[in-house]
Amino acid sequence: SRRGRVVPDELIAQLAEAGLAGLEADHEDHSPEERAHVRALAAELGLLVTGSSDFHGTHKTVRLGAFTTAPDAYERLVAEAGGVTGVASG
Repeated sequence: SRRGRVVPDELIAQLAEAGLAGLEADHEDHSPEERAHVRALAAELGLLVTGSSDFHGTHKTVRLGAFTTAPDAYERLVAEAGGVTGVASG
């Protein structure tokens, strides 16, 4: 992010061991290099990669759905979720 790495890779690895399912790679604050780093870390740890529009209302500059999650990652999230029903758009 523009603020520098917020969560160290070592902590993300510990969270993955504890059951973390995925990492948000596609965010407007992430540079191409940061997105590549997050994707590589997710691949190394066997985690999903998700997108994020970070849409919190009309006062934000990011469009709703600007950075989406790939359909296969979404399907894996739904399959791994316990007691939750996914909602598909379209």
